[in-house]
Amino acid sequence: MQPKSLKINVFLNTLKTLLTLIFPLITFPYSSRILGPDNLGKVHFAQSVVSYFAILASLGISTYATREAAKVRDDKEKLSIVVKEVFLINLIATVISYCLLGISLILVPKFNDYKALIIICSSLIGFTTIGMGWLYQAVENYLYITVRSISFQIISVILLFTTVKTKDDYLMYAAVNIISNVGANILNFIHSRKYVTFRTTTKLNLLKHLKPIFILFATAITGTIYGSIDSTMLGFMSTDEQVGLYSAGIKIVHMINGLFPAIIIVTFPRISYYLANKDEEKIYSLSSKTMNFLMCFSIPVSAGLFLLMEPLVLLFCGPKFQLAITISRIMCPYLIFSAVASFFGTNILVSYGKEKVQLYTMIAGAAIDIILNSIFIRTMGAEGAAIATLITQVIISMFYIAALKDFVRHLSLIKQTGQFIFAALIMSACVYFVRNIFEVLLLKLLVPFACGVIVYCFILFVFKNKTFIDLYESIINFIKKKAGKK
Repeated sequence: MQPKSLKINVFLNTLKTLLTLIFPLITFPYSSRILGPDNLGKVHFAQSVVSYFAILASLGISTYATREAAKVRDDKEKLSIVVKEVFLINLIATVISYCLLGISLILVPKFNDYKALIIICSSLIGFTTIGMGWLYQAVENYLYITVRSISFQIISVILLFTTVKTKDDYLMYAAVNIISNVGANILNFIHSRKYVTFRTTTKLNLLKHLKPIFILFATAITGTIYGSIDSTMLGFMSTDEQVGLYSAGIKIVHMINGLFPAIIIVTFPRISYYLANKDEEKIYSLSSKTMNFLMCFSIPVSAGLFLLMEPLVLLFCGPKFQLAITISRIMCPYLIFSAVASFFGTNILVSYGKEKVQLYTMIAGAAIDIILNSIFIRTMGAEGAAIATLITQVIISMFYIAALKDFVRHLSLIKQTGQFIFAALIMSACVYFVRNIFEVLLLKLLVPFACGVIVYCFILFVFKNKTFIDLYESIINFIKKKAGKK
């Protein structure tokens, strides 16, 4: 299989992710005003509960399967064997997960008031399993993924505005979220026959996959605890309103943060492919470009969001979520450290088969997060949960860098990162002063944003920053190429 253009893959996956972010930008202001903090908190609590069972069903298979399938993607027979073996393991885990979820609904009194919501949200588990998204990442078919995603995003938007009309429609809101995220996955299973043959008679060997899968499964569990424990602990230790404020406060940051995995996910199968072909120089080169690209965006976005969070939250969520502004500001630096942790943790450690290092780091991070949440939530509520999450993410990032210090030495990061920081500081000063000129919320958001982008790009252009210049030239060449075809 001929490797596809990495730039096109990044563009397509970023486009898909951007549209996934635009969907909440269109729908969340509407749904937050209709549902209010209480019912929004109920949905978020149910989603956090289901996430634990979803991770049990997934077993951390996605990362492992992408790596293994990418290694043999040039051989359809070998690819078919890997896909069938991993899919069967995933299917067994899904059945076990649903059984445990059913038992939990019966035995946990807290779940009685959320039973219908949890059942609706749990459909995410089955759709994710049959979707085999990891197969399409391994073969780098991002065009299909993007077109499929756009189609179901449009369907979801239509359903939301036609079915969610009162605060009591939170069940339908939860269902629409499922459709937008994994509704198209049944099509994935049908389309997968283009790459694999499910009728091969080769004897399957499931056991050889279990050890690395269970290591990644343990990592995924701790990662889910770290990602969801804040909302879950808030649900048990505080009120639905606090959960709703917290979910609104972190949603904006997590939406932006979702753009960075669009780059990381695309490079993961390529790095695995280079490793299988023992091409270390290409790995270092690609890793340097990827990290510089992540820093180029995460640093100014983090600073800009902090300064523009007030008009953004008020426009996005409404005046009822005024208290969510501080939560969002606390989480802004999370973007930078999350990008670092995602790249080094998944792309590098897992690609090199060092799943145990990632596991130990995530266990330590989850333990720290639980301890910090138990302390801060009691005294500060939702703001305390945000502080705990940020501190934990910083610690995890530092652990990864320390574990990969020899690898990091081969990367060219320091000079460009310094340029990004300097440009972001000048940009922040500009945004701060322009922001204070306006009173109208929309102008208070859009005008400083536009000025900030112009200032940041201008400074990088003056520095002749390599990452920025490469991106600029790629865009210009793409425009010229399209214009030449007309």
